[in-house]
Amino acid sequence: MLRDSCRYKDRILSKPNLTAAWEDVQSKKGAPGPDDISVPRWRRNWEANIERLIEQVSTNTYYPNRPKRITVLKKNGNFRELSLLTVTDKVLQRAFLNVVEPEFEQRFLNCSHGYRKNRSTATAIQQLLTNRDKGLVWLLDADILGCFDHIDHEILINLFSRVIKEHFVIELLKKWLLAGRRHRHQAVGIPQGAVISPLLCNIYLHQLDARLTSARWNYIRYADDFVVMTTSIDKALQAKTLVSQSLTALRLVLHPEKTNIVSFEHGFTYLGVEFLKSSYRYLWQNKRIQVKGKDLKILYRYMPEFYSRGR
Repeated sequence: MLRDSCRYKDRILSKPNLTAAWEDVQSKKGAPGPDDISVPRWRRNWEANIERLIEQVSTNTYYPNRPKRITVLKKNGNFRELSLLTVTDKVLQRAFLNVVEPEFEQRFLNCSHGYRKNRSTATAIQQLLTNRDKGLVWLLDADILGCFDHIDHEILINLFSRVIKEHFVIELLKKWLLAGRRHRHQAVGIPQGAVISPLLCNIYLHQLDARLTSARWNYIRYADDFVVMTTSIDKALQAKTLVSQSLTALRLVLHPEKTNIVSFEHGFTYLGVEFLKSSYRYLWQNKRIQVKGKDLKILYRYMPEFYSRGR
């Protein structure tokens, strides 16, 4: 926790922080939210909009909009639902994130690569290749069934408040969680596409990270996609049991059809990268990149596209 004299509320609502947040939202040029106000339209009076936002939050008259949900087609042919927030809600969430994220970032573990500064699919793949070269050639390739949609709000708030206890911050988070519910009577789910959702996902799954790391499993996670690397199929099955138990405590379950025991010998795909024996390949700008062994210069120069989107 920060000293009492340096309150989170003051830092979140400071004009420099909100201005930086607005500039970040503006640079991403996202689609309008449920109020149909676009980034260019918000820009016309951005200073007045920030002043109004400060006043609303300070007087407890700020109420976030329910996200506008759309369905988009992914490159693999499947569909994904995304939530579009208003520009105002994005700006405030980004300002919130600027202040609170560093408090959690210093607690996250090296096995976590998704949505973190200086980490990417490339760092996750690098860790995977290093483990492969140590003889960890069997993997539990795991998928959580509807992870974002099933994150429990009570558990999430409890985990969040272990680090940041300030009433203002907790109440603001609760407002966003309530607005983002798919069903008002069910206190579960965080909207994919919300500015703070990646951090919330990492806070939630940090419990899984800690459990597996403390048990000395070689584990790699990018958001809700993860693998546990072992030396045998039997150990991979043991890992699956521990993962299932850990997820049960978080009120989550493994996807029965997308969770498998795999090996480098027979091949598998993780984060859009296909691994087979001592080689790996992936798409970059519609070109097939194939690497033999462990050439990390190529990996970082031509980033895998599956999770290359920015926050």
